[in-house]
Amino acid sequence: MSAGTATAGTGRPAVSAATLMPLSGLALVLVIAAVVTPGFYSDANLRLVLFQAGLIGIAAVGQTLVLLGRGIDLSVGAVMGLTTVIVATQAGDAGLAGAIGLAALAGAGVGAVNAGLVVLRRVPPFVATFAMFVLVQGAITAWTKGTAAGDIPGSLQPLGSGRFLGVPTPLWLFAGIAIVTAVILARTSAGRRLYATGSNPRAARLSGIRTGRVIAAGYIASALLAVLAGLVSAAYAGHVDAQLSRSLDLNSLAAAVIGGVALSGGRGHIGHTVMGVALLAVLIVWMIQLGAGTGGQLAVQGAAILLATWLRQRGTSDAGGAG
Repeated sequence: MSAGTATAGTGRPAVSAATLMPLSGLALVLVIAAVVTPGFYSDANLRLVLFQAGLIGIAAVGQTLVLLGRGIDLSVGAVMGLTTVIVATQAGDAGLAGAIGLAALAGAGVGAVNAGLVVLRRVPPFVATFAMFVLVQGAITAWTKGTAAGDIPGSLQPLGSGRFLGVPTPLWLFAGIAIVTAVILARTSAGRRLYATGSNPRAARLSGIRTGRVIAAGYIASALLAVLAGLVSAAYAGHVDAQLSRSLDLNSLAAAVIGGVALSGGRGHIGHTVMGVALLAVLIVWMIQLGAGTGGQLAVQGAAILLATWLRQRGTSDAGGAG
């Protein structure tokens, strides 16, 4: 399965506006930032960009797997928040490894419920995962009595703020996860089944693919990667903060869509997501430096999603007309 449209007679993917957009957008933002805010290129600022890319990227890989199967996961931020609360409250009794294990089980449980609602009960993915977001956030509020606070064990700190060869640990994690996932999607039967399911679920079922299992695996993988992103976020901050994870639902979705992964399923690859992550991380940090605030960041991200979606639809229409 190819994420792009093949050029007639060559078999090579055509370079579409949707593919070029994140790269050209990244170049444009970097040039404008150099002119408007030269301080953007300070060491501290660039480290923040790399950290943001790693954090968003980990969650975005999971979101990509769900999108390829014609789904969407709006519970990512809630799973991250649940992870930080579990680690902060249970590490003292169960130990750090035990608390991480509990967080992984809880995250996998959320992913399994998402999958059950979508696959077995036929609930639209947007409704199912948003309902889980509300449910998990409610559970967190009830558990913490509305004061989501607490300290994260210091032994977890290298996961968020550590560096190797000068590069933040979260970016290394994202790179490793992205490479492994890309190989699975491109080189294994599991990847082919996912693309087939997202492209045409009915045809996939008729060909013997258990599409329900494929979709369920995507939701569980997304939840587990959200757990890892939650651990990274908490380790970086050193404490539980309810605000840390709330933007990851939009950010993980935006990174994949801006990069070129189709909302309609079956089209896109991890390379697209990586491009989207890079552009989004730069945009977020630049907006912070400009003092745009949360509202400004959301406006820019929303505009980028709309533009990416429009370019993707236009490219698809042009390809269809050419054929």
